[in-house]
Amino acid sequence: MRILSFDWAFWFLWVMATTLGWLLGWLLLPGIALLAAGIGAGFMQWLILQQRISQPVRWFWSTAAGWGVGCLVVLFGLPAELDMFSGVILGLAVGTAQWIILRNELQWTGWWVVFSIMAWTTGLHLLPGLLMTGISAGGLTGLALEILMRNPKPAGH
Repeated sequence: MRILSFDWAFWFLWVMATTLGWLLGWLLLPGIALLAAGIGAGFMQWLILQQRISQPVRWFWSTAAGWGVGCLVVLFGLPAELDMFSGVILGLAVGTAQWIILRNELQWTGWWVVFSIMAWTTGLHLLPGLLMTGISAGGLTGLALEILMRNPKPAGH
């Protein structure tokens, strides 16, 4: 039996990338902060995924599309009294968009959507704050991705 150790370096880089992208997006484009922060996080994550998935640029574009759709739903379709569900909506939208990329490369990727919902709900509502949102969302999705990366799909599947 082969025992795999946790890749702490990958996890740390993922958390830092998510946090830095979230922070920069929020600070550089305050007029569209929610959209810019999510896309910024996706851009920084793309940098971390360069040697880990095939065609990593698809990660950035799917993240931007998923985050954009999620923001539209939250801003124009979610009544103000239900704002507590914005993390669920954003996590579902971006997690589903990213799942489309991951499903071709890894097994068990349905869990990615679940972790994305938990991560963004935690970051936006349970541990809110400019830094804490990125740290908590990055920490939870980084944990999920590190574990999923241990289970690549066999060639030809």
